[in-house]
Amino acid sequence: MTTDLRLIGSLDAATRDRVTAALGHLDFPVGQMRTGEALVRSYLHRAPDRSWALFQGDEAVGVFAVVPYLELPGTYQTSTYLTLAARGTGLNSSLKRAVVLASRAESLPLYSSIHHANARSLAATRKLFVSVEPTIVFERVAGRVAWRFELSVQRTQLAAGPVDSYIVALLGTAMRQPALQAA
Repeated sequence: MTTDLRLIGSLDAATRDRVTAALGHLDFPVGQMRTGEALVRSYLHRAPDRSWALFQGDEAVGVFAVVPYLELPGTYQTSTYLTLAARGTGLNSSLKRAVVLASRAESLPLYSSIHHANARSLAATRKLFVSVEPTIVFERVAGRVAWRFELSVQRTQLAAGPVDSYIVALLGTAMRQPALQAA
């Protein structure tokens, strides 16, 4: 099924409410966010021009963003949160692969930061690469221990897998522009 990326800031209030309701209570906090509503608000504040709601047909299936990585000034991190129904479908891998390719094309330093106990996300990120070893770090801003992957370096070879050239181009265009941050 085709996934449609829609800028969260362009959604009307009712559609945004559908997205946050679909996400509900997050099983692993994203930064300090524990609900879909808090996560969407955070995305809108930190990266309104690089935060998307994910839809398959009319169904909201998650959110995706490229946000400033507060632990390393001047860098970005990818953040994906999918509904239970969308997990295990390959959507996360497809998005991550696209953002890695776009960040490399645009020379944008990009990281993935995963809660230390989130084995599912850790395994999914490792599967994207032929071989990669993340670093365990304490993130002061988020107040957590996390696995950090450096995604934008060429020496970290992507494993074979599907690539959506439209999404790579969309993300590349977004990354090419100076990042906005809501006031």
